[in-house]
Amino acid sequence: MPKLAIPATLARIDPRDEARLEELYRRFDNARRRAYTLKQRGIPKAEVERILQEQLGLNSRYVKDAYHSIKDLPPHVTFGGLKLQRLRERGEISREEYRRRRDSLIVSRGDRTKKGNLNARIVRVDGKLMLRINVPPGAGVSERWIYPELFIPGKYLRRYGHLLDGGRPYTVTIKRREDGGHDVRIVVEVPEEPKPEPKRVMALDVNAGHVDFAVAERERVVATGRINCHEVQHASSNKTDNLLHATANKIRDIARHHGARVVYGRLSTAKFRGNRGANRRVKRIPHRKLGSILEYKCGAEPRSEAYTTKLGVCLSHLVGLDVHKCSAAAFALKVLDYGAFKALRSSPDGIPRGVASDEGDGSPRRRLSAGSGLTALHQADGLVHDEAASRGGGYPEIPGIRGLRFPRSLKTDLPCLRVKIC
Repeated sequence: MPKLAIPATLARIDPRDEARLEELYRRFDNARRRAYTLKQRGIPKAEVERILQEQLGLNSRYVKDAYHSIKDLPPHVTFGGLKLQRLRERGEISREEYRRRRDSLIVSRGDRTKKGNLNARIVRVDGKLMLRINVPPGAGVSERWIYPELFIPGKYLRRYGHLLDGGRPYTVTIKRREDGGHDVRIVVEVPEEPKPEPKRVMALDVNAGHVDFAVAERERVVATGRINCHEVQHASSNKTDNLLHATANKIRDIARHHGARVVYGRLSTAKFRGNRGANRRVKRIPHRKLGSILEYKCGAEPRSEAYTTKLGVCLSHLVGLDVHKCSAAAFALKVLDYGAFKALRSSPDGIPRGVASDEGDGSPRRRLSAGSGLTALHQADGLVHDEAASRGGGYPEIPGIRGLRFPRSLKTDLPCLRVKIC
């Protein structure tokens, strides 16, 4: 369940309560440092909590929270920060000031059975919002609680105030500022709203040095484009990881912009056989690594893209886009409507049904030259598609293409994205 951090401050506090809050700061940070030291010595958690409760006079919940706040810290931690320690070593601050600035954190974790939080509970007293804080007893003082006034910005209070009524647990963190004020952060679980299943798919066609994509919904292609990442073919392992993360970030942003889920092909380049240059380029395509990055960054799903390249070649002759973008569009169609994909794939003569085999005047349909190589673009009149589209609005519509909605939406006046990641 997702969590939300609500900012707040202690707006007003009685001077006597201020002194008791300072004592709680001191004891809690002392418990954190002691727990860290004992944990580094290998003492079990239960024994550490027993020792702290006996020595520091804190209740068991504060002790457990202090241990929880340090359990994942690495070795050789400087509490309060190295900068503060250097100021003390140079004599720029006094010992009392050093301790006051070092001991400046209180954490109280929530509990569903204790109305949200036992040690730091949000309550209303005389119509005012208060933070009821459990403090250790002092000399001549028997009261367990102090009630500083709590200020929560109105927009957070209006939207999330109902989550702080004690029905669900919330964690309260109090941090003293250098100017003497107190910042409060309230972390509460937010019920996750069910998200509708995306109707669009962003299909990826991963190639040597670039990733072509097509965003599509049923019967329509929304956008196509290319993300260039040629340096992946020649970069070192560490730089390759950085480039793949940059590529995945761009894919994630485009998918979010169009409200689409991401799918990529399950490929195995181990069986690829070609000439030396082609082998080198194909073996350098990081399919597995890019796929794993996409899975945890944008929830991408691996799917079979069998026969999508063959159908992409047929579509590229019809609409004037290069093979890779058309292959991505065919991949998206396969994910969205396998029946329509299968019908296009099984069409005779490699031409989808509903598309005329000639130009309407009896002459054979002109096929655009695809060139050669893994990253070849289809050309028309000496211009690649992006240049031709920018000069004349794209290729003219092919007669007969109106018979198929999905291929028709791939016509060349579709906005085409070219993104460079280097």
